[in-house]
Amino acid sequence: MYFICGADGCGVEGVSTHSFRRTALTQMHNAGIPLRHIQEISGHNDLGTLQRYLEVSPEQRKKAVSVIGW
Repeated sequence: MYFICGADGCGVEGVSTHSFRRTALTQMHNAGIPLRHIQEISGHNDLGTLQRYLEVSPEQRKKAVSVIGW
């Protein structure tokens, strides 16, 4: 709460505890931590909910598609 109030006072927009949580979960995913482990850490009941938190970069999509030779 203090951080949010401090960010507001500095004119920083879009900062929330939710954005930090999303960033942390995405960083774990990018580091190769299995989704099931991240699910346990984050407390999500199912993988579908967790996956909505994770951001996928254009580079990650491109790499995933290149695996199948397209």
